[in-house]
Amino acid sequence: METANKNITQEVKTFFHDYASGFDAIYGHTQKRGLVGKWIDKNLRRTMFLRFEETLKNTAKAEISSVFDIGCGPGRYLVEFVKQGKKVLGLDLAKGMLDIAASLVPDAVKNGSITFVEADYMAYHTKEKYDAAVLMGFFDYIEKPVPLIEKLKQDINKEIYASFPKSGGLLAWQRQIRYKMKNCPLYLYSLGDLKNIMSQCGLDGKY
Repeated sequence: METANKNITQEVKTFFHDYASGFDAIYGHTQKRGLVGKWIDKNLRRTMFLRFEETLKNTAKAEISSVFDIGCGPGRYLVEFVKQGKKVLGLDLAKGMLDIAASLVPDAVKNGSITFVEADYMAYHTKEKYDAAVLMGFFDYIEKPVPLIEKLKQDINKEIYASFPKSGGLLAWQRQIRYKMKNCPLYLYSLGDLKNIMSQCGLDGKY
């Protein structure tokens, strides 16, 4: 089973290293999106932008002074955390993603307000606890979320912001096909799945 987990991690790492610039373009900060891509982003990826806004609303609180962005990708969240004056740690499996992220916040890297780590979160041990953790578009690729959430409970002081992709429906179906063709694992969740996961983690009434 450990070998299977390593294989899944490697597949995700390879997929996102190759996909880094295309994924970053979704947020509209580059000119690489064609008309079809822009239409898809606006109409089929609306939740990506909604969760972006919701996360920033939460991290803006005065009591959140440090943020651990797990699966930080090309760093679009990190840029905003730095603007909020937070101390930030960005972790990702894919070097291609981290290269883009570091290029967006060079001054923050130099002054030490942001640190980047290329690693698998489950194999990484933080030197300090952070007030908040952000895991957006992360649990999509996690086969066993319960052990990961248990680790988060040890690493984070106050709040965890995470997204879980919904199972069922046309969008989920097309995404499953697309990711299977690209040899990248994908995990989707029902509301019942989430309630069961939270219960196993002792988080009933805390989410």
